[in-house]
Amino acid sequence: MLFLSITGFYPDDVQDDTLQFELDIDGSEMNEKVAQLIESKPLSELEPGELLLREDQVAALGALLDVSFPSGLEYFMGTCAKY
Repeated sequence: MLFLSITGFYPDDVQDDTLQFELDIDGSEMNEKVAQLIESKPLSELEPGELLLREDQVAALGALLDVSFPSGLEYFMGTCAKY
């Protein structure tokens, strides 16, 4: 089963590549909503890998998920497999 994860890192110019933020999306319904919001397609059609999120996408995710994302980070959304 696939699920989505959102990670946040400092921008490259900070030269600190440690993970600063991580959020696994819970529940199949919420994963589908996030996939539709960001990629406009079902979760099952998302390509493996990570996608750099734009600021407007991060803001929309914050509203959908009721999460406050720390400022100053670059955010990525990736697909993960849950066994």
